[in-house]
Amino acid sequence: MKLYVNWRSSLGSIFKNKKRSFLTMFGIIIGIAAVIAILSIGRAYEREMIKSLSANDSDKLEVTIQFTPDDQALYFSNLEMIPDTDFHLIETIDGVESVEHPKSDLSYIYKTLPVRNKTKQMQIDAVTDDGKEAVHGRGLTDYDNLTLQQIVTIDENLAKDLFDTPKAAVGRGLEMDGYTFTIVGVYAGVEGDTMFSMGEAAVQIPRKTYIHFFGNDEDTSAVKLSLRNGSKPNEITDKAIKQLQERGTMRDSGEYGASDMALLSDGVSQMLSTITLFISSVAGISLFIAGVGVMNMMYISVSERTKEIGIRRALGATRGAIRTQFLLEGMTLTLVGGIIGYIFGMILAYIFGSIMKLPISIDLFTVVLAVGVSSGIGLIFSVMPASEAAKKDLIDILR
Repeated sequence: MKLYVNWRSSLGSIFKNKKRSFLTMFGIIIGIAAVIAILSIGRAYEREMIKSLSANDSDKLEVTIQFTPDDQALYFSNLEMIPDTDFHLIETIDGVESVEHPKSDLSYIYKTLPVRNKTKQMQIDAVTDDGKEAVHGRGLTDYDNLTLQQIVTIDENLAKDLFDTPKAAVGRGLEMDGYTFTIVGVYAGVEGDTMFSMGEAAVQIPRKTYIHFFGNDEDTSAVKLSLRNGSKPNEITDKAIKQLQERGTMRDSGEYGASDMALLSDGVSQMLSTITLFISSVAGISLFIAGVGVMNMMYISVSERTKEIGIRRALGATRGAIRTQFLLEGMTLTLVGGIIGYIFGMILAYIFGSIMKLPISIDLFTVVLAVGVSSGIGLIFSVMPASEAAKKDLIDILR
């Protein structure tokens, strides 16, 4: 009850000097608004940055572990470099939701083709738009891709191996995994064995045609980990790599390593948080200046209300009650200023967020920060004036 009475007395004193109270509050409002706006925008940018680093079709946080064999010939074999039997080594790690082979990006496709009673590994290029310009026949077009045409173009080297002359290959058939594709064109080839011409495909096929007949094959040289919300990609990936290096099927034939941008999320998040907090701290200097203003106003209030203090002491008010009244007055002043500042700060954040295309959201951290900082300023900078008011001697006041 005494606290309520002291608080009512504090409110009465604040409303008695409205202009002075508002001007004192104004510094708190500006400081809190600046800090809240910067923090909200900084945290929104941080979330968007992390989201972009870990973006994927499923909107889940995913990391990829890649196996690099010591013998590059393993790339051309049908050997599973990270077999399904290795999945249980990773699934037991805390924070891992699921494990699977990623779909091949169709960058490097190899097929075994029959060439003159022998078989050769040839690189296949799945073409999305127009293919290479043909020297005989025609090249692939976007229309071929859209209509799932069962056709291919091949390079001159393969055409010579199959049909003696490049021109003779046009209109003939090319067999791949049991399917026959019509050769509609021949394009210029590179010198040397096509098998070892990395990046130079011997066969071009419309991408959608390839997926239709062969599917988007899984990349068994990599494994994709879907992580639970709140998981730390760096820690989980390190544990997964360690498990594979110690117990993985191919541990003696190559190295396991991470190859995913999501692993940068922890470091980027920490860096952006540090920058945001630093800028907020610079803006928070205005709060210190506002706190000095609160102290100055409280000292003036104490000196102006010496008579009031004396009357209250004469009526039985203790030193503690006097101190509490002035502390509550300073804290009420700054707390109201903090709430108003928070509202203005969020308005500013939403305005700049809409301009910068950032999703601003209200979170508990900024609410607690605004209330806590403003209350703390009121308490800290009101202690000395309140203590001085409580120390006034009743005899000296009456004199």
